[in-house]
Amino acid sequence: MLKEETILNYLQVTAHTRPFLLACYENINNPKASHHAYQNAERFIYGLNLGSDYWESAKSTPLSVQPLLFYYGLNHYLKSCLLTVDPGYPATAKVLAHGLSTRKRKKQHYRFLEDDIRVQPHGLFPHAADHLFQFTSSKEKVSMDELLRPLEAMASIYAFKDFERPSADETWPPLLAYFAVLYNLSMLVRYEGEWWGEMQQMRDREDYVFIIEFLKSASEQIPMLISGWLKDKLTSVL
Repeated sequence: MLKEETILNYLQVTAHTRPFLLACYENINNPKASHHAYQNAERFIYGLNLGSDYWESAKSTPLSVQPLLFYYGLNHYLKSCLLTVDPGYPATAKVLAHGLSTRKRKKQHYRFLEDDIRVQPHGLFPHAADHLFQFTSSKEKVSMDELLRPLEAMASIYAFKDFERPSADETWPPLLAYFAVLYNLSMLVRYEGEWWGEMQQMRDREDYVFIIEFLKSASEQIPMLISGWLKDKLTSVL
C-alpha cells in the first residue's frame, strides 16, 4: 500500500504512470485507453513536476507573491488529476479559463473575509469540481468567510474570532475551497498591489492574520490533499 506522502514521487516515471492511466481509462471503458495512456503519461508527470516546482518556490518566496505561486501550483496539480478521469483534457479552450471571477477593483474599505467569488459555467474550476469531486455549487456567489470557516486547518484561528462556529450552508471539497481562496488572493496580488502592500506593512487589519494562517495551511495541506486524491484513485483502479 502506497503512503500518501510517497505517491507523488512514485508517479514521477512513465513505468508507473502509464499502467496507472491505462487502468483509469479502462475503468471508464475508454475505447482508446492504451493510446491515451501512452500520450498522457508525460503530460501527467510534467503537471506534477510543475506543481511541485511552484510549491517549493512559493514556500521560499516573499509573501508579496506567494499566493500567485501557490495558485498556479495547484492549477498544475489539478490538471494532472484531471488526466486520470478525462483523457481528452483539455478538449476545448473554454476549460483553460480560471472558471471563477471576482471584482478586479475592490470597493473602498475592502475586507477580504467579506469578499466573494462567482463560479463561471466554463473553466478549470467547474471542470475539476465536476470530474474530480462530482460537485456543483448551488450558490451564485460564495464569500471568503464561507470558504475558510469549514477548513479544518482554519479552526484554531476562527476559535479566537467566534465562540461558536456557525455551520456552512454548503460544504465545498477542501481542494476546491483552497483553489477559490487562492484565486482571489492571486487577484489581489495582481490588481490591488497598494492594498496588498499596506496590509503586509501596517498589519492593522483583521484580514492579515487570516490570510497568513490560510497560506500556511495551504502550504501544508494541499500537497497532502492531492496525494490523498491520487492514492485513492490508484488503489481504486489497480
